[in-house]
Amino acid sequence: MAVAVIPLAYFAFNTLYAVCATPAGILSDRVGRRPLLAAGYGVFALVYVGFAAAPDAVTVGVLFLVYGLYYALTDGVARALITDLVPPSLRATALGAFSTATGLALLPASVIAGALWQSVGPWAPFAYGAATAALAALLLLVTSMQTKTV
Repeated sequence: MAVAVIPLAYFAFNTLYAVCATPAGILSDRVGRRPLLAAGYGVFALVYVGFAAAPDAVTVGVLFLVYGLYYALTDGVARALITDLVPPSLRATALGAFSTATGLALLPASVIAGALWQSVGPWAPFAYGAATAALAALLLLVTSMQTKTV
């Protein structure tokens, strides 16, 4: 992707995220948090499969736009799920712990992605990310069938 196009790609990504985030939150209130998170992780998996196999920059650009949908389906909904699962007196603590855990997980994830990129090829971290996202989606679907409250 040309360097000059990158700001436009981020603009499109953020626009799609902003347009879809509120409807995703409304939908999570109706269908439940876990199924919507599972759908978001499914979108992530499909986008990463696409990144692994993308033949050109145009395909990567379109996939990057769709990546904004993943964020819209997961960002606020994950935080809403956390607040649903803990007592009101612990909500801020739980959200802080979630943000801390997410941030800490980025280091090993980045190391694994870099090692896969270097030792296997540029497609490998995307295939690995797609597989882990698909597993997360499956686990969320299984847990949503077991618990209908959230």
